[in-house]
Amino acid sequence: MRSLRAAIVFLTRIPVGVGRKGPPPLSRAVPWFPTVGAVVGFLVGVVYALASQVLPATVSAAVAVSFGTAITGALHLDGLADSADAFAGGTTVERRFEILKDSRLGTYGTSALVLVLFLDIAALATLLPTSGLISLVTAHGIGRASAVGVMVLARNTPKEGLGADYLADLSRIRGIAGIALVVGMVILLNGTEGLLLIVFALPAALLTWAWSHRAIGGVVGDSLGAIAQLSQTSVLVGAAVLNSQVCACS
Repeated sequence: MRSLRAAIVFLTRIPVGVGRKGPPPLSRAVPWFPTVGAVVGFLVGVVYALASQVLPATVSAAVAVSFGTAITGALHLDGLADSADAFAGGTTVERRFEILKDSRLGTYGTSALVLVLFLDIAALATLLPTSGLISLVTAHGIGRASAVGVMVLARNTPKEGLGADYLADLSRIRGIAGIALVVGMVILLNGTEGLLLIVFALPAALLTWAWSHRAIGGVVGDSLGAIAQLSQTSVLVGAAVLNSQVCACS
């Protein structure tokens, strides 16, 4: 299970370690990304459910989203911010790569972070504790599954950096199996609405993938992070939409 532990270490700040043999190649950990995402979503959902017992919904949502940011080290948010700065602010491919490597945050990146966090909190606050927990498991799992799906399909990537590390020797069969595991869990938790929530994630994943190809000719770690984050947010928004329709019918 070194690959699973490596995925946990890479995607979170949970100190599980990878054993004496050291971490396996990152490409072997990739198929576990959706499962680790679901676990993160469960932990965030537990925080939301507990906070909802003593705090207003919006405050509980803010606490839960903050916890999720802390436990993941803002990994995908960082990718989103860097991608927004580079793809929107750069005028040439070379300049966009320079911005991706720059740790400073620009206007586009700041705006993207604020808007995404606002949407996460606003969408989560509309959900009851139980449905919020299920939706968070779904959103985090599908968010990482979207990124893995792009990795399975994509083969254009720079020769260096995390994008290359992700795709080096990545087994498509294992990647698809990792996605299928979480998709099955989503359907089990949500029923047929799970399929609708997956559909909500597709536009964000496909458009960000296309934007990355147009901007830099492929995908890198930052653009994969952006895909995961935007897909996750889209699923939460989708859960809020479906929840509002149920409330309206009742």
